[in-house]
Amino acid sequence: MKPLKNSHKKPTNFRLSHQAMMILKQLEGKLRTSKTAVVEKALQYYANQQLKLNNTLMRFAGIFSEKESDDMLFAIKNDRRNKTIKTKL
Repeated sequence: MKPLKNSHKKPTNFRLSHQAMMILKQLEGKLRTSKTAVVEKALQYYANQQLKLNNTLMRFAGIFSEKESDDMLFAIKNDRRNKTIKTKL
């Protein structure tokens, strides 16, 4: 998910806990940026993480070894090319 560049930012209101406000203030100072930028980056990060979790293929990321992955890709490509299709017309 890419951030929108040169877009007009619209004001919004929401409530944060005291702890969240303290974290936001710390990040603002540490990253030397605005609270808005911190919230936008956090939102983008969260959205990207959720999209990865909801993608069924990404659930298997890191489970298989490189050889197992290569073997599966080879089998998929090989089976796809060598299909014998019988049709009755």
